[in-house]
Amino acid sequence: MLIGTGNVAWHIADSFRNNIHIHLLQVFNHRISKEAKQFSKHFDTDLITDYKAIAQTADLYIIAVKDDAIVEVIKQLTPLKLKGLVVHTSGSMDVSVLKAASSTTGVYYPLETFYKGATINWKTTPLLIEANTPSALIKLKQIAKAVSGKVKVVHSKDRLSLHLAAVFACNFTNAMYVSAYEMIEVKLGKKDTELLQPIMEHSFQKLKKIHPKKAQTGPAMRHDTVVMKKHLQLLENNKQLTQVYKLLSDLIAKQQHTK
Repeated sequence: MLIGTGNVAWHIADSFRNNIHIHLLQVFNHRISKEAKQFSKHFDTDLITDYKAIAQTADLYIIAVKDDAIVEVIKQLTPLKLKGLVVHTSGSMDVSVLKAASSTTGVYYPLETFYKGATINWKTTPLLIEANTPSALIKLKQIAKAVSGKVKVVHSKDRLSLHLAAVFACNFTNAMYVSAYEMIEVKLGKKDTELLQPIMEHSFQKLKKIHPKKAQTGPAMRHDTVVMKKHLQLLENNKQLTQVYKLLSDLIAKQQHTK
């Protein structure tokens, strides 16, 4: 069963949808919202809003909620004395936070970015798992392998490091895309943001062939102070981006001079 009806829960439910070995018994949401009803209808599963209505027969309970809501969910699950395996989907929360919810606990963390309408290739999406007992790990591994072709056992501390790396690789990079688009929109127009698409796509494709350090280009890598000075003049009215430009340029310079 799934606890949560957000983006992560939606995509996990979707990954189970055509798997004959996995049946979604229930989905829990704290209230009957429009989104929760849509979730229940789309995946043809019972929607419940009372923790006491949670089925005791489920083999696996997946907590797919925001990190700051996990502790409260565990408090509500504890009195139920669940016999099944209870896992969360967080990249940053330790597996030990679940210990009160069940005697068998674990982590089922997809290393992916989820948003509404996304098409997820689950066969190539890494599933990082962890469990507190050998038998629980075997069960979780079987479920994960039925979904993904990239299943890896990763303990909590290492998973947190991977989560941090993913924030740099995905979230922070996307923030740079936002700033880049805004620069184009101000100087040229929204339609002209498409001019950035080829270089963005090519920069990612390079990473499939060479290490990011070798793929680095640009004025900071070349130590081209003339160009960098021109860029900073364009940013003189934006203190935050000026600081970002200087920090990232310094980072690139240090990275390129470190063996």
